[in-house]
Amino acid sequence: MNRIGMIVLIAAAVFAPCALARHPAYLHARSDLRTARAFLRVTEEPNVTRNLREAEREVNEALREVNRAAYMDGKNMEAEPPVDTSLDRRGRFHRIMALLRSARSDVDQEEDNPEARGWRNAALRHIDIAIDFVRQAARDLHWDRDMGF
Repeated sequence: MNRIGMIVLIAAAVFAPCALARHPAYLHARSDLRTARAFLRVTEEPNVTRNLREAEREVNEALREVNRAAYMDGKNMEAEPPVDTSLDRRGRFHRIMALLRSARSDVDQEEDNPEARGWRNAALRHIDIAIDFVRQAARDLHWDRDMGF
């Protein structure tokens, strides 16, 4: 093989996977998870707060996994957009769910990097558990209101 052919093969091996690879929108998911976490930190009645703290713990775990997967995909990890948490109680619960669903959708995309797949899958599990805890917190809040607390 001549010198030019060798250079073309090396260039194809190095640059083709980068150009063709599709990766989940990890940075957008990170932003959504960070915003959801900020909304989860507001104190409620003890039974509601307990579920929100568990959801926050799962969001933190999901963030850890998303960060690992994003790093493996070569994403710019310096981006930390500010978090706006100015919502009322009812709007906050709706926004948390929307953010978690959006983050899940962003993470649940095709992952061509086999080293990142495990972290992506773990992040999805943590997001699903966080959603379950937020649902339970919302149910508890609803019951508290109905009971006059």
